[in-house]
Amino acid sequence: MVSFDDRYIDTDELQGIVADADFILLPYDSRDQVTSGVLVEAVTAAKPVVSTGFPHAVELLSRGMGLLVERQSASSIAAAVRRLIEDPQLAQRMSDDARTAAKDLLWPAVADRYRDLAESLPNRSLESVSA
Repeated sequence: MVSFDDRYIDTDELQGIVADADFILLPYDSRDQVTSGVLVEAVTAAKPVVSTGFPHAVELLSRGMGLLVERQSASSIAAAVRRLIEDPQLAQRMSDDARTAAKDLLWPAVADRYRDLAESLPNRSLESVSA
């Protein structure tokens, strides 16, 4: 069963949809697409992803969590989806890789990295920074 949904949905509903999916397809058409909240939701839910090659997808999926496809290429998308369906071991490896990476993508981990960065900066007053 395939379902396409092009509306904006809230986080709770998105998490439910992603949790129910076997894999996530992100066929973004725009060359201006930079990032995707759905991509992060999919990875943190340990779901394999098939996506066009926008920058965030290239960065994340090159680590083994999914397959990149050509923009506006139905045959490329179909081939990637077929690979996931016909090779459950591939899908499982992608899920395992996503599960490993997820801990670094969740907001508490991101906040910790920002805090660590801020703490590593030289101790300056706001006056010297704005001068």
